[in-house]
Formats: sequence, C-alpha cells, structure tokens
Amino acid sequence: MPKLLYSLICTDIIVDRESGSASYIKVFEHGTVPKLPAAVPPFFVATLWELEPRSQETFTVGLTLVTPDGKKEVLGKNDVAPTGASLHKLNFHLPGLKVQTEGRHRVVISVMQGDKRTVAAQMPLHVFLQQPKETQ
Repeated sequence: MPKLLYSLICTDIIVDRESGSASYIKVFEHGTVPKLPAAVPPFFVATLWELEPRSQETFTVGLTLVTPDGKKEVLGKNDVAPTGASLHKLNFHLPGLKVQTEGRHRVVISVMQGDKRTVAAQMPLHVFLQQPKETQ
C-alpha cells in the first residue's frame, strides 16, 4: 500500500522543470469569512507518496470534505498507475468550496488499492466567522 509522506493545503504550487522540486505558496489551515454561507477560493491539496518497490498495482487517492456536523462531500479522486518510481507527487487543484457552517472542517485523504481502503490523513480546515467591529 502506498504511504503518504506529506500533505498540505495551499493557494499555489510552483514546480521547477529541471529538478521537479516544488514550492508551496501560502500554506493555510483556516480562513475567516464575513458571513455564511461563504466561498473558499480555489486552492491545491499537495501530497507526496512513497510507493512499494516494484509495485505493479494501480492505486486511487480520494479527497473528501467532512463538515463539523459530519456531512461528507467528495472533492475528487485520481488513479495512479505504476511507473517504477519510488516517490509520486500528486496535487489536486480544487475550484473552491462552498461552506455553510463555521468550525473545524476536515479534508480527508484516502488511498484505495485492490479491495483495501485506508484513510491516509485528515487535514483541518477551520472556518471562522468574522466578529463585527465595535463602534464607539
């Protein structure tokens, strides 16, 4: 089973064409909104996977948003075919999210291979409601 080495949420990714090194721009785990419902602007979920040596089996990475009240929304999935490499970077570009409630949302990353499904990570995405400014 592939092993997730890291995952993060950010607003942009720059990948160097020569080395393949990635720079993650504006990594975040929360946002403050003036009112609800609100839209989270487009963002990336970046991941790096360590693959089993000589594995010839395709695996699928899935993203799900779980709201504070437990509702689930599938954000995407990607099938990864074996290439012989020991590491695989997989980035999801999401067009944004509509959030209805404040609180701790979770971006759940799962990996499926064959008939086995495992939750690889749960990243927090906190939504805070902006407090009204006091007038004097």
